[in-house]
Amino acid sequence: MRADPAYPHLLSPLRIGSTEVRNRVMQTAHAKMYSQNGHDTQRDIDYQVARAKGGAGLLITGNRLVHPTSTTGNQRFMWAYLKDAVKTNRRLTGAVHEHGARIFEQLNHFGGNATSDSADDIRVLWGPSNVKSPSYGEMPKAMEQADIDELVEWWALCAELSREGGFDGTEVHISHSYLLHQFWSPLYNKRDDAYGGSMENRLRLTREVLDAIRARVGDDWTVGIRLSLHDFMPGGLTDQDAVEAALHLQAQCRIDYINVSAAGYHNIHMAMQPSDEPDGYLVEMTAKVKAVSAVPVFTVGGIKDPALADEIVATGKADMVAMTRALIADPDFANKAAAGRADEIVHCIRGNQGCIGRIYKGFPVSCTVNPATGREGRFGELPPAEDPGRWVVVGGGPAGMKAAETLGKRGHEVILLEQEEHLGGQLRLVVQTPGRHMWNVVARDLEVQMELGHVDVRRATPATPELIAELDPDGVIIATGALPTRTGFSSVFPMVDAIPGIATANALTLWEAIDGTKPATGRVVLLDDDGSRTAAGAAEVLLDRGLRVHVATRWNQLFPFTLGGLDMATLYERLFRKGLTYSINHWAAGIDGTRVEMVNLYTGEPEEALHADTVVVTGAKPDDALYLELTASRGNVHRVGDCVAVRKLDHAIYEGYLAGRELFDPRERYIHEGDLEREAADLVHGD
Repeated sequence: MRADPAYPHLLSPLRIGSTEVRNRVMQTAHAKMYSQNGHDTQRDIDYQVARAKGGAGLLITGNRLVHPTSTTGNQRFMWAYLKDAVKTNRRLTGAVHEHGARIFEQLNHFGGNATSDSADDIRVLWGPSNVKSPSYGEMPKAMEQADIDELVEWWALCAELSREGGFDGTEVHISHSYLLHQFWSPLYNKRDDAYGGSMENRLRLTREVLDAIRARVGDDWTVGIRLSLHDFMPGGLTDQDAVEAALHLQAQCRIDYINVSAAGYHNIHMAMQPSDEPDGYLVEMTAKVKAVSAVPVFTVGGIKDPALADEIVATGKADMVAMTRALIADPDFANKAAAGRADEIVHCIRGNQGCIGRIYKGFPVSCTVNPATGREGRFGELPPAEDPGRWVVVGGGPAGMKAAETLGKRGHEVILLEQEEHLGGQLRLVVQTPGRHMWNVVARDLEVQMELGHVDVRRATPATPELIAELDPDGVIIATGALPTRTGFSSVFPMVDAIPGIATANALTLWEAIDGTKPATGRVVLLDDDGSRTAAGAAEVLLDRGLRVHVATRWNQLFPFTLGGLDMATLYERLFRKGLTYSINHWAAGIDGTRVEMVNLYTGEPEEALHADTVVVTGAKPDDALYLELTASRGNVHRVGDCVAVRKLDHAIYEGYLAGRELFDPRERYIHEGDLEREAADLVHGD
């Protein structure tokens, strides 16, 4: 890969121990949930190969678990100690090497931040001390010397199997509140023996693991660490501790690189920040470790711009730049940067909905902006249209733009009709809420991709049946989105179509509250039936306008659906500092002037009424009138996104992508469990 003049530092090679990588673009270890029965699957291989073909220099796959006591509550992790996994590992590493990338295997033990429940038995958690997990609330066993000795031996065995499996190196995980981090951090380690107390003692187990690995694999193989920069908790580790640990481990052990991260299960959102934090939020801390390190240092932290990545390397703040979510969004990131096509990169928006949010549901990783992620075996290449024709797409929101882009790239003539002057649909509302400014890039990226597909975009052009008939398309995609409702309907009272009295109240829709087209005044009560980031955003917009805001929600938690995307803690901190008040498990029984009569949803009893000069209600419904009219008069009409049902951005882009591939038949449209995993799994089991 040539070094583009714009990014000469990022695209230059680097030696890491015994391994040379072609550039400084890397993807850190991250759970993907593609494995089955502790083994890699074809889905793993397809995913890694896509990033290798896309030009990344280094991939780190993980985290691979080193002992049966590292149960996680999810069965889709790799067990690194399984000897028959060497076969699929060789297939994985060979495929990655074929495309010029290098690949390390991260080895880890979850320690107390796991669960003793596994699929088929119950196990005992291991930890440094009897400190309950902040994730599962379960107490681990304080490890005895025999447990420690066993762990060290198993860890070394796993490293040996990594080498046999064709990996270029191994990474030892000392971050994110996992076992070695637990021994190092005072938040978890309360021991008074040789493994507790001083920094040297708390790092003893890490040293023993590293020494055992090196003795097992030799000096001619790359061994590195994933080191936590900060616990971000009172009494926990700080960036100065990270500097001291980096110096200590380099002096006492043979390590070839330091890959950093931060935070843990007390505040896991700070390890994988949503869009609220600026890109590169850990770079300055990384630079402190880099300043004292004799080995290459890798940085991380929401970096998605090749120019920023190049600057980080150029200024000596890090030697490699991890862009894990950026490569989830666009596996061709490095190739595009090298070819002078950085404007074509599909950018990560750190919504954490398609990646981390799916993991917390127990599902394999995908991507909000890239429907092919995790489905590379099915969606790896866009097939050309068998019979190119003319398509009309109605609606310039994410669903319509994705459908138009995909149809156009396949060779169809595509006309997109958008009634507004600007594209983006509801994204134009979302980006007005705090912390979502970077979502602007979704519409920008889709516009660029539509240009590559030669889509004829007609703005300020309302679609009518007459216009569509005049255009005479072979097929029509309707992506007209949703319309906000003002009824306050909630499924907690499914037979009540509208809150009594809301028609005469000063009631705003969520959309009006955000864009200010109908101003809110005085005391605001937001009736939240959504529990979403958008509802939280509306509350914050109103608070920022100086209004007093009270959220009354039917849910048993404030904005519960922000938890999976790691937004909740960040939102709570900002909203509470700005004066938000709230009540949970309540809904409005009626509105009388400025009185909102409330009812407890569990007792059914009336609660104290809320005073509201303005009532804001969530809720929207599909804008499906054009679709229903067209289906009555012509064939090959399809709809995607919110005009099907009101859901998330993930659904809109995914459905637009399927429509662009003309996958309308259920036999072609749906992916059944196991379809993407089978080929490599069959290799393991001898089928």
